[in-house]
Amino acid sequence: MKYELTIALRHLKARKSRSLSVVTWLSVIGVALGVCALVGGFSITTGFEQAFREKVLGVTAHVFVREYGIRFTEHAEVAEALGAVDGVRASSPMTFNEAMLSGKGGTAGAVVKGLIPDRARQVLAVADYVVDGSLDDLAEPAEGGAEPIVLGAELARVLGVGSGDLVSLVSPLRSLDPDQWNAQPDAPTTKPFRVVGVFEAGFHEYDARLAYMYLPTAQAFFGAGDAVFGLEVAVDDPLLAGTVADRIRSRLGEDAYSVLDWRRQNRNLFASLTYQRIAILVVLSVMVVLASCNVACMLIMLVLERTRDIAILKAMGARDGSILRVFVIEGMAIGAMGTALGLVLAFVLCEGLLANGIALDPKVYGIARLPVVFDPLDYLLAALGALVITLVATLFPALRGARLHPVDGLRETHG
Repeated sequence: MKYELTIALRHLKARKSRSLSVVTWLSVIGVALGVCALVGGFSITTGFEQAFREKVLGVTAHVFVREYGIRFTEHAEVAEALGAVDGVRASSPMTFNEAMLSGKGGTAGAVVKGLIPDRARQVLAVADYVVDGSLDDLAEPAEGGAEPIVLGAELARVLGVGSGDLVSLVSPLRSLDPDQWNAQPDAPTTKPFRVVGVFEAGFHEYDARLAYMYLPTAQAFFGAGDAVFGLEVAVDDPLLAGTVADRIRSRLGEDAYSVLDWRRQNRNLFASLTYQRIAILVVLSVMVVLASCNVACMLIMLVLERTRDIAILKAMGARDGSILRVFVIEGMAIGAMGTALGLVLAFVLCEGLLANGIALDPKVYGIARLPVVFDPLDYLLAALGALVITLVATLFPALRGARLHPVDGLRETHG
């Protein structure tokens, strides 16, 4: 193996053919650009997945439990049962209703969640996203007949309101009896609320549509009585939420309650992210494949140029495997150089993106900044992928050189 390595390195260092030297460096640069693009694709798609996961887990519970029926009234007993399930950290009741909000700046549709701040704080991170006011103010008594409410930042902007301002809440379903679904014409359908806080989760869908209200206030306004929509559950490890959900399902019964972990609650979102990740990485992998074709072309030129040398080595007793290893080493050396250069270039570019940031339209992408994540595993996968593709590309010209007969090589040299 020692002499094959020596010959391969001498071939790469040789300057007999200027065109061959240029092709060699073009091959290295091509592999470097392909690896850089592949790492960038990994980092950006991983960043998007993590960013959306953080935003979702900040506003969505790890596990959501609800009854299949319309009125979930035994939530206190269910919450007590959940506390005995291994892996469950806390639970919080909530209501979920669609309504119309109007302020001095306009009108917008919203989803109003009723919650208890102390218990919700143990389950959700929404309190950390409040940029004006406090989530705890939801439990404060009404001021001038106006109950407290917390709005998403984009929703507050559309309504033209801030902390201390009044908004009108209109519920199209408030005039329905939840037990019989009969109209109640004497029931009020609109009421003023005072904005006591504004939150900004960084996810446009939540910031533009979500509002929070104290649970008893929401139950009274929407006519839910003592019923809730469901229980939001926090687990010790969010990545194992599916396993904990299975335990909860076994504890409560398969047919009585619907138990969904955060992945199933946002199935469409994460499925689309996975499909986009696969598509982007496949397209970027084509760049590495094209770069490996340059490596194969360079080795074919090298085989043609070194026909006489191959014939002499074989006449001296070199085996086909030795000649094969010479060209494989040369191809892999080019691939390794290009891969190393591409990894360095990718790190510099990704760190530059991390340091400076690229603004995105949150209405289109859901987040305000391009997320780029440094993950050593992404670099390792890109490097291994590039080296494997390069190895496959080197096999054909290497086999051609290894199968060359000494007599044919000398005959081509002397005509």
